[in-house]
Order: sequence, then C-alpha cells, then structure tokens
Amino acid sequence: MDPGNSIQKNGSKGKIPERNRRYGPDFKLQIVKKYLEESIPVSVIHEECGVCEESIGRWVRAYRRDGEAGLTSSYSGKGRSLPAPVKQKIIELKKTNPLFGIKRISQLLKRAFFLSASPETVRKTLHSASLATAPPKKRQKNITRPRFFERSTPNQLWQTDIFTFRLGGHYAYLIGYIDDYSRYMTGLELFRSQTAQNVIEVYRRAAAEYNPPKEMLTDNGRQYTRWHGNSRFEAEMKKDRIHHIKSQPHHPMTLGKIERFWKTIYFEFLSRAQFASFEDAVERIRQWVKYYNHKRPHQGIGGLCPADRYFEIQSELRKIIEQGIQVLPPVND
Repeated sequence: MDPGNSIQKNGSKGKIPERNRRYGPDFKLQIVKKYLEESIPVSVIHEECGVCEESIGRWVRAYRRDGEAGLTSSYSGKGRSLPAPVKQKIIELKKTNPLFGIKRISQLLKRAFFLSASPETVRKTLHSASLATAPPKKRQKNITRPRFFERSTPNQLWQTDIFTFRLGGHYAYLIGYIDDYSRYMTGLELFRSQTAQNVIEVYRRAAAEYNPPKEMLTDNGRQYTRWHGNSRFEAEMKKDRIHHIKSQPHHPMTLGKIERFWKTIYFEFLSRAQFASFEDAVERIRQWVKYYNHKRPHQGIGGLCPADRYFEIQSELRKIIEQGIQVLPPVND
C-alpha cells in the first residue's frame, strides 16, 4: 500500500488527524525513510511510533515532491525555474562522480554548496543533459521483513564483519567496525589473512581511540565465536564488559549497516582503484575511510556525514546549512 496515494482513504475511517501535535523535520524524515527505504508497512509504523496514517501519507507526498525541504516548510516548489548555476553544479557533480545517484547529489548540493534542489529536480536536470541513468527496478515489498532498528546514541552498538576481495591476484581481507547509530567507521584495516588475532587487533585500536561500545553485533564466523566455550574475541568482549550479540538470519538485528558499507567501498573505490602495492592499498584505504566518515553524505542518516552524527554536531550543522540555503529558496521545476 502506498501512503502517498491511498492513506487518506484509510485515515478517514474514524481516525482523527493529529492536528494538535507538532513533529520536527528530523522525526518526519525518520518516519518517511522507514517507509521508503526500509519498506516497513504504514500500519506497523503507526503502531510503533504513534503517528497516524494520514500524517505519514502527507509526509511521504511532501518528501517525494520537495525532498527534505518538504518536511520543513509548506513551499510547493511550483512556478519557479531552476537557476542556471544550480543546473551547472548538478551536471558537474554527476560528471565528476558518475556513480552518484540523484539523492546523493541533492544532499551534496545542500551540504557543500548551500544549494537546494530536490532529488526530482536533480533527476530532471540530469535527464535533460542526457546524464540520467535508468532507475533501478523496484523490489517486491515483503511485509514480513524484519522491523527497522537503530541505536539512539553513539557507541551503544558497533557492528563488525569481514569483507573479502581480490587484490593483485590474491585474496585480501578488510576487517571493519561501524557505529550503528552514526554509520561512522570506528575501525578498518586491510590484511592478507582473516584471523581472530587480526579481528581483535582492529578492535583494540578502535576502542583505544573511541572507547569500547556497550554492545557488539557479529555473525557466527569462527573469528568471533565458537560452538563450545568462549572464543578469543568473546574473551576480549567480556574483558571490556561488552554485551556480545550474534546475528541470526531473518532477525531484526542483522549486519545490514556494515554490509551496506562493504558495497559502498567496493563500488565507489576498490573496484575502480589501481594499487601499486599492498602497502599502497593500506594507506589509500585509510584515506578513503576518512573521506567516508567526514565528507561523504549518507542517505541513511538524512544526508549527514557519519562524523556529524558520531560527534553529535548534526543539529548545529543543519542550522548552518538551512541558514545558507535561505539565500536561495528551494526549487523544483
């Protein structure tokens, strides 16, 4: 069921619109993304968050029409053409970064250049310039999929996993740790082998720099756990008083966030880079992670960079961005 088209019918069955309640734009964005990106049914969102279905439908329609700007103002975006400098910047960003999608470009315009253009505006601009790629096929929604989950503060939960790829004709292994709340990579190292010692080594470096998390989510790989007794990794978690959670298939607490990071680093960097040596790969991967943490807008956290959320500066940053954008009103031709 698409709330953008049919929620008003359902909302009319004896339900009173929440006219006396006021929700902030950040909260609205979370609700919209639960529906659009997590495919969580409207009825489930209503039960979990207490927001009526009519409001959800209205926010979804506003977001589709005007992007995040539609959740902060009543601006309709009609009757205003897109300024030429904004069009030029959209085209420039796409040519410089061919893998960037319309949402990424829209977010980057807002964060880096204080220019406001909704994803739909970006799509139309790229289409006019023959730079638009065919949209991906919509996945069939599964109403029985796991419920969305996310920790509410930094260092509550880290996820860790191992990524295998080919480097110079041999297998190489990335061992990473990601903060669940912010998507900030607290630790990432490249190795020639995937041993428990290497997993622990990356953890110790990350914990020394950022302090240990309260919980750690892993799969059931041999580097993390064993069927009988405690593994070396589990002993390390116990020493630092970290609650070790092991993911299970079709369970809400999956390793989805770090698995998404593996796709990002592979398609945006590893698959396109040429390394002079293993040592060169180690150094350049470290530099790319700094870019990911501090400069790359993340769609899963509303266009913020992971460092914005991890270091809790997102509210101040949003104010700066919004003040900068006020110079140029939102546009959506």
